[in-house]
Amino acid sequence: MPELPEVETIRIGLAGSVLGKTISKVTIRNRRIVVRPQPGRWPRALKAQTIRQISRRGKFLLFTTDHFRLLVHLGMTGQLTYRDKSRIDDPNFFVHPLTGLQKARQHAVDKHTHLSLYFTDGNAMHYRDIRQFGKWRLYGMEEFKQAKEYWSLGIEPFTSQYSWARFLAGLEGRKTPIKSLLLNQRFVAGLGNIYVDEALFEAGLHPLRLCESLTEEDKRKLFRSIPRVLKRGLRYGGTSFQNYVNARGEAGANQERLRVYGRSGKPCRRCRSPVSRIVVSQRGSHFCARCQPREPGIEGAAKSETKY
Repeated sequence: MPELPEVETIRIGLAGSVLGKTISKVTIRNRRIVVRPQPGRWPRALKAQTIRQISRRGKFLLFTTDHFRLLVHLGMTGQLTYRDKSRIDDPNFFVHPLTGLQKARQHAVDKHTHLSLYFTDGNAMHYRDIRQFGKWRLYGMEEFKQAKEYWSLGIEPFTSQYSWARFLAGLEGRKTPIKSLLLNQRFVAGLGNIYVDEALFEAGLHPLRLCESLTEEDKRKLFRSIPRVLKRGLRYGGTSFQNYVNARGEAGANQERLRVYGRSGKPCRRCRSPVSRIVVSQRGSHFCARCQPREPGIEGAAKSETKY
């Protein structure tokens, strides 16, 4: 699933391409991804609307037009790319690279392209989503206060919201495993499985450590590690394993710099012990048992369970 660095990378790429563009036509090919309003109302609502702003909150992209706000969540496999009519479509776009930066690529409409915004200059923005878990919502300006999925999000990294006081307040009274809390978008917005595992490694915390067992030093390490791993993801254009590409169809390169995520059985980059994998909150979780002991103050190899 695209997380904060990937969504922010897409936002930056789209801002350079679609800001100021006027929509001539909206085509919805799959009604499943449209939450509100009814798909039949979209073409009339968005026709002749100009995109004035593109922002991000957590894992959401928010497009602001003259009279509407378009809220997009990419789900697990959503791809939002810009199509330039002056360039040739890449017939191999649909065979995704696993690693490495690629030349800018764009695609023609295929069976997984569920929604398209066409602009008056002949160019377009396509939404492609193989697993169809992405969601699109259209709000009038006054209606946007009803967007609970947006307003209920937690503190936003890289903003004044991300303060030590608010971080501590979010941890107070929690008795769940720290990984479970970090996956909760009402605590810190934008984190997902990849960057949670990376932040916990940076902080030296086992994913099953209970929040109530964390010392003040543990909390400070975690508070600092979250923006650190997110900045690294942004610096290298996001993490690509299968489906993530930026607005120009390029894969990210951060997967080559991950410390633990996706590296089960491989040597820890810090101590060379094998990276372990367990399941926490129904998510595969990667950690180094030596660098991230389950019990506070205990170092050394910890037993790896299979499911929690």
